[in-house]
Parts: sequence; structure tokens; C-alpha cells
Amino acid sequence: MIKDIAVHLTGSDEDVTRLAHASALARALDAHLTGLQVHEMPEVLTITDPTGSSYLQQLIAESVEQSLAVTRRLVPMFAATGINHELRRLDLFPGQIGTTLASEVRLSDLFVGTRPYGDPLRQHRIEEAVLFESGRPCLFVPPAHKAAPYASVLVAWKNTREAAVALAAALPLLRQASEVCVAVIEEGGASEQRGVAAGDDIGRYLSRHGINAEIRLVAGWTDTAAAILNEAEKSAADLVVLGAYGHSRLREWALGGVTREVLSRSPVPVLTAR
Repeated sequence: MIKDIAVHLTGSDEDVTRLAHASALARALDAHLTGLQVHEMPEVLTITDPTGSSYLQQLIAESVEQSLAVTRRLVPMFAATGINHELRRLDLFPGQIGTTLASEVRLSDLFVGTRPYGDPLRQHRIEEAVLFESGRPCLFVPPAHKAAPYASVLVAWKNTREAAVALAAALPLLRQASEVCVAVIEEGGASEQRGVAAGDDIGRYLSRHGINAEIRLVAGWTDTAAAILNEAEKSAADLVVLGAYGHSRLREWALGGVTREVLSRSPVPVLTAR
């Protein structure tokens, strides 16, 4: 079930896009909407005592006023949705944002943000931190993407933990879709050669959840991300469901190649989880 949706807000023009998608989902799923307004504090304040400098005091005042101006714009936007909601302002220094936002998201069922590598403020590491550290599924929306019902959904499937987590998270949306296509990604040789009926298991799993899905075998591609995006285009998908692959290096999250490419290039929202 998806009963609490958190949406990332930054004061950029993309707030309108993110809020439109989040509120449409909250309305369709009868969910509560939590706005997480991230106010990035001037980094100089972390290394300087602001009480002894009129310049720093002015900097603080300007920063607070900017944040309040964003809040004043957001309050009527949230009220106009008619949805049960709350708006939280998080005053954070740059190095705190990803981890703190991930912590805030843990008691939500879904996070909505601009896709990594698409945010106009170039804050892709924040979205990555939420994806990898929150433990919650994330819906990443392309910049300026118009919100509409996710009537056609493409599920990119491999029998992996990450894909299973993303699929389970997407079930409420799949039930509401009019068309669900599962693209079974073939790697390591054709399934016929291994005596495997590709897609049978996932087809049965979805049918037990009341979801009638078309199963497509996707084989022969050397570029898996291109294969997924090709299937999304062929099926006129409004949403792609994809497991998130990646690793940690020197405490910095890095998305795997397929996940990164799909998120970078997908013209439609991507629901992903890890």
C-alpha cells in the first residue's frame, strides 16, 4: 500500500512538476502528502561564528527570507490540491541534505523527486542518497514532465533482488494501470537453451495480485538500457519500473550503468527501488 507520499521541494521551477505528480498519485491512492522543502544554508556558516559579523548576520537574514519566500509560494499550491498534507522546511547545510532527506523519507511509502541528472540545481547526489539510504521506493520524474495517469506501465524484469523490490513497490500503481507490460531482460544466453520458460513465474505472480500483464522477452541487445527504453517507447509507457543497481565507493553512492542510463534518458517517470 502507498498511504504516505513525500515530495522533494527546492524552490526551483521543478517544484510545480514534482508536486503535480505527487498530488496526482496521492489523490488516486488516497494517500497523505508530505512536502519536504529543503533550504540550503550558506556553507560559510558552518565554519564561521555568525554572531560576530554583520555581514554573516545579513547573510543569515537573506537566507531565511529566501526560504520563507519559497514557503509562501508552496503553501497555496499545497492547499489547492485538496489533499491531506503537511509541509516541512528543512534548514540544512549542503553536506547534510542527502542523509537528512533520506531519514525524513523512511516513514513514507514513496519519494517523488526530479530524476538524478535532470534536476536544474544539479543535485543528483541528493536523489541518489535518498534512493540508497532511505530504504524506500523512489519515483523520479523528468524535468517539466506533465503529470497524467500512469495508464501504461513497463516493468523491466530480471530475477534479482533489486527488481523484486521495485516490482513489489509498484503493485498499487500496476493495479490501477490499464496496460502492464513486463520486459524480461535476457542475459547469459537464451532461456530456451536453458530449458526455462521466460516470464512464466512473474506472469503468475502478477495475476495473483489481480494484474493481467503482457510478457515480452527482450534478448539480443548489448545495451540493456537502450533495450528498456526501446520497449517503453514501443508500449507507449507512461511509467517505467526498474530495480536500482549500484555500489558504494568511498562513502559516495554511484548508480549502476543501466539504472543511470535509464534515469538520464527516460522521457517518462521511473519508479525504482533498492
